[in-house]
Amino acid sequence: MRLFYHLAIDLGTTYSVVWLLSTDGYSQEPTFVALKRDSHLPLAIGQEAKQMHGLVPTHIEVIQPLRGGVISDFEVCSVFLQRLIKKTLGRRRGIVRNVLFCLPWGATDVEVRAYRKQLELYPFSRIYLIREPLAAALGADISIENPNGNILVDLGGGTTEITTLSLNGVVQCTSLKVGGNNMDQAIQQAIEMKNFFCIGPTTAEKIKIKHGSIAPVIEDYLFEIKGFHRFYHLPRKIELNTVDIRAALEASAQKVLRGINSAFETLTPELAADVSTNGVTLAGGGAYLKGWTDRISQRFDLPVRIPAEPHLCVIRGMKKILTRLKEYRFLLEE
Repeated sequence: MRLFYHLAIDLGTTYSVVWLLSTDGYSQEPTFVALKRDSHLPLAIGQEAKQMHGLVPTHIEVIQPLRGGVISDFEVCSVFLQRLIKKTLGRRRGIVRNVLFCLPWGATDVEVRAYRKQLELYPFSRIYLIREPLAAALGADISIENPNGNILVDLGGGTTEITTLSLNGVVQCTSLKVGGNNMDQAIQQAIEMKNFFCIGPTTAEKIKIKHGSIAPVIEDYLFEIKGFHRFYHLPRKIELNTVDIRAALEASAQKVLRGINSAFETLTPELAADVSTNGVTLAGGGAYLKGWTDRISQRFDLPVRIPAEPHLCVIRGMKKILTRLKEYRFLLEE
């Protein structure tokens, strides 16, 4: 039986991941909590709570404790963290010695203290904090220790962070209030405006994943969805075209492309020379959306790289740090 365990926690707006060093395995759950309205007792977290979203009776509420990458409900966030850590550890007995927690780059001192306060509720021996762009860069196999400029675009659920990295540090990082959740809302609004048809956020997310794209595809097609027709005031099925979904996502795609363009405008000539060779690296769950490679390479005439399993880049980077703590300790905030 192990006496000591080490944890890495990536708390995200849409999904959260906890990695356990001893097993080299991780738990990933949607960042949702289902509570009883009267007593605020937790009924479910993660995938089970997300499946309840939009389906619950009046005495149950489903909450996302993070908005735009930061904690919006500390009490619910504490419940979520407790259950997620407990699920990851299972029946293991021992002491959780080192805990590495991921912070958004733009987190203020007040927010950092709030994150630390959440973690101090648990009997952890040492708590380390790492900024998300640094962890994502390590997980994407970017050699940040070299005097070499790199651009990393982390497409998350609540925000998109565009970071210029060099020499083990962040030269500049811009956080955009656009992410997977905004795209889901854009799909909902576009369908309602054009078809007088209402769908929920879960259905919108499924449409984005399965049928969404931000660049022309070989062949567009029709697909069927179910929801509530506002004209007939009845549950109905309708057919949509992938062209309409691409049009709904265009505004969000343009915001990200403008953000990347702004990052390029701040580059020094030396960094610009490096980026012209290294190109742009995409991380985060949003990198799975079809078309990013085409849009970025066509707009900026640069190579675009998407690592394997981009949604796990942050947790892979945190794993590297925990396994080589002495080497990467200078990146951490204690």
